[in-house]
Amino acid sequence: MPKPVLPRKTCVLVSAHIKDQGHEAIAELAAAHGGEITLIAATSELSQQDLDSVGVAFFSRDIHTMPGRPASNEETRLFFRLLGACPHLKWLHIFSAGSDSAAYRKFQDRGVVVTTSPQASGKAVATSALAGILALNKRFAWHYANQQARAWRAMPDEICPLPLDRQTAVLIGTGHIGAVLAKCLRSLDIRTVGINRSGKAVPDFDETMPLERLDSVIGEADWLVICCPLTDETRNLIDARRLAALPRSACLVNVGRGGIVDEPALIQALREKRISGAYLDVFEREPLPPESEIWTLDNVIVTPHSAARIADFNERAFACFLGNLERWLAGRPLASIAE
Repeated sequence: MPKPVLPRKTCVLVSAHIKDQGHEAIAELAAAHGGEITLIAATSELSQQDLDSVGVAFFSRDIHTMPGRPASNEETRLFFRLLGACPHLKWLHIFSAGSDSAAYRKFQDRGVVVTTSPQASGKAVATSALAGILALNKRFAWHYANQQARAWRAMPDEICPLPLDRQTAVLIGTGHIGAVLAKCLRSLDIRTVGINRSGKAVPDFDETMPLERLDSVIGEADWLVICCPLTDETRNLIDARRLAALPRSACLVNVGRGGIVDEPALIQALREKRISGAYLDVFEREPLPPESEIWTLDNVIVTPHSAARIADFNERAFACFLGNLERWLAGRPLASIAE
């Protein structure tokens, strides 16, 4: 997709916090490239004349409360309501790496370019996935149950961890998250197989292959890691048939999107111990309902869509926006354009 054509003098719709804290950095960047950028805070007091001047918007995390739900509070609803009234909006940058929400698709259908911030959370998500792999492999849930019971128990031979350096991780998604995780796994001598749409080689993967070849390698996976976007192509990609193709000793890690996995089929596979375990950060329905059986499964680690959380996340996401703003000012294509 070509970069949006914007005038050198542009108004950007942002949160009140970004206008207050980020105006100096944006003004310096614009001045360095001979542009002029005016920040407009998203408030209910904006007139239609104000909105008519908006060409760019930055949806930052400070006005967002629930990952994956861009209309989860009044401030967010106001922001998107205002965006919908901006007839000249050309480019929307969002704080997250994922862009599968219908709220974003609506603007893409209007011809608005949507860009994401994978660098803000890529390492955090990758290390969360790594933590899940290590916790499952080292049977931390078993140890924690013993700790709660104040019981000093030797681990039975039948549940002793298999050596990681004899294992294979199949990563569906070789973008920023997948690449960081692959580098971590290779440092542990785990064989890494990356799955992407084209099969294009990516550094730190022992091999890569296109999505249509997933079935040829899934049976070799000790770890099936999902770190790709949710698209029409990936929805329910891991269904009952593919879960059945995994070795009984395999574990599934999902830090992508819940809709990529057939959740009822996964629950059944975990309940019946047809796969060994799972680390799940994302779910088909969020928040995960209290009545979900996932909460009760002793071979599952659950985190509340928080794999990306890191203390300086907001600053990192703002840096991603600044980087793309500089690309536009310099006449270069934008990075991380959502499909």
